[in-house]
Formats: sequence, C-alpha cells, structure tokens
Amino acid sequence: MKKIKYLLLTVLCILAFDVKADEEPVCKKEEMARLKELAKKVEFDYDYKLVNDKAVFSITAVNLNDDLEVLIIDDYLSLKYQQFKDSGNGKGTLNNFKSGERVVVTIKGYVANWCSGKTVLTKTVKLPYYNYYYDAEKCKGNEDFKYCKQLIDSNITKESFDNEFALYLKNKESKSKGEEEEKSDNSILYIIIGVVSGIVAIGAIVMIISNTKKKNSL
Repeated sequence: MKKIKYLLLTVLCILAFDVKADEEPVCKKEEMARLKELAKKVEFDYDYKLVNDKAVFSITAVNLNDDLEVLIIDDYLSLKYQQFKDSGNGKGTLNNFKSGERVVVTIKGYVANWCSGKTVLTKTVKLPYYNYYYDAEKCKGNEDFKYCKQLIDSNITKESFDNEFALYLKNKESKSKGEEEEKSDNSILYIIIGVVSGIVAIGAIVMIISNTKKKNSL
C-alpha cells in the first residue's frame, strides 16, 4: 500500500511540470474536509519514566490513518521532523520529551492527489510537570493538597511547595473551625426549637385540659 502511494505521488510530481499556469492544480475542498475529519480523530496520550531521577515522557498517537502524516516538526528549514508511525492498531509512539513541554503536532495529507503534503490540522500536546515533592512527609494525610500529586500543571520549587503547603494548612484549619462553629450554632438552634416546641406542646395540653374542665362543669 505504501509503495503504491509513493508511486502515485511520484507520478503526480512529474505531471505537475506539464500543468499550465491557468490550470494550476488545487486541493479539492471535499477532499480536505474528509482529511480534516480523519485528523480530528487522531488523539494523544502520554506516559513517563524516571531516568537518572529525571522524568522522561513519551507521546502516543492513536487513530492513525494511512491517508495522513502525523509529524512533530523540529526544524522547518532543514526539514527535520519526527513522525508517528503505525506500530499496530493505529497507534504510534515517540519518546524523549521533557516535563512540562508543549509539543505542536502537524497533521498533513498523505494521499494520491493534490492534497498530499498540505497541512490539514495542528494540535498541541501539553505535557504535565513531574512533581519531585509529591511523596514528602507533609503529604501523608494531606493527599488532597494540589502539590501532593505526581503530575501537576505547573513547575514548583521546594520553597514554593512549602509556602503553598503552609497556606493549605491555614485554609484547612480555618475551614475545620468554621464547620465546628456551624455545628455548634446548629446544636443551639435545635435546642431552641426543641424548647419552643415543648412550650407550645405544654400550652396546647393546658388549653385542652382547661376546655375539657369547662365542658364538664356545664
């Protein structure tokens, strides 16, 4: 299949020299729309491993299609690029990306018509930052703290981790105190309601007894 495509692309390039200026070939809108639909289905996932205590990420593209080239272009001028190649089930993986890196992926047409080589869609893969402080002693019992996770949205230093943790504890203590005060206020309210209800009930009973005595005396 790949060899046939290369042959057809070669033939198209040869024919291009014989096309007159007023007959300049174009990529048909219908074909570009079809390629865009295929490109939209291409999605990306990531994984990482620690190499010499440094997080090294890999990116996997899924839903690859033979009519598309999915590329990470490193240098336009020297035509240096990395390509996601289908290694089976429409998936391809590239390695050696840095923590927090923003990777721009260019999806081009790879078809036997004038849409070949045209940029169909670009997508950005935002890799998270690896958090080297996620397993700090402070995180034990405080796993809900935003920086007690392995992968986070922003890079942090030890100083910023400590400062944010101190703020987290302060807010946690304040929230806990507020909840206790609310419970106390609710308890007092329930007592008041109970007392009022008791008084009303006693008053009702007294009125019933009084009315009963009046009827009996008649």
